[in-house]
Amino acid sequence: MAKNHRSSRLEKDNRNAKNPTQSKNLALERLTCDQTAEYGPHSERRQTIDRRSSFWWALLYGNFRPRRRRSRRDSDHHLFLVDWHEPRILYLSLCVLLLSCTDALFTLNLLQVGADEANVFMASMLERGVDLFVAVKIGLTATSLLVLAAVARRKFFRSYNVEHLLKVFCAGYILVIYYEVYLFRYVFEVQIF
Repeated sequence: MAKNHRSSRLEKDNRNAKNPTQSKNLALERLTCDQTAEYGPHSERRQTIDRRSSFWWALLYGNFRPRRRRSRRDSDHHLFLVDWHEPRILYLSLCVLLLSCTDALFTLNLLQVGADEANVFMASMLERGVDLFVAVKIGLTATSLLVLAAVARRKFFRSYNVEHLLKVFCAGYILVIYYEVYLFRYVFEVQIF
């Protein structure tokens, strides 16, 4: 449809031109979308007032009435953050966060029956206190999930969405929880259910 519209405008310019040179200049200007043209797809249409100048209003308004679900141009989809995500991103993030909390609880209970923390960083947090261990574990997980949810549509390794990474983390935590249940039942012979 755009091609037909453009060709009809070129024909109209050819009829209105006074000489063949003027006709060619008009046609060339239309085809190249010259910035000096008074109309065209690249003409300046911005308002004089910058709507982005009120940061806090835009942030609050955008949080309660999100509109940006994808980038405007297909070529910008990898550079773009949206303010609305699919519900499955929320569900995956909540699932990973709840599994992380369950992992922290099971880890503390396993430590009481004689297990050791395999993660060196988290073992150092445990030496400083249980409260710090839980705060760091849940805090790091929640911060990571916020970042991953913000860039959920981006690609990594050129072919996978970050959403797939959230699914892998969810599956990984399920395996960790399964392993901890196995340790409770068969290694330390503690019934948890």
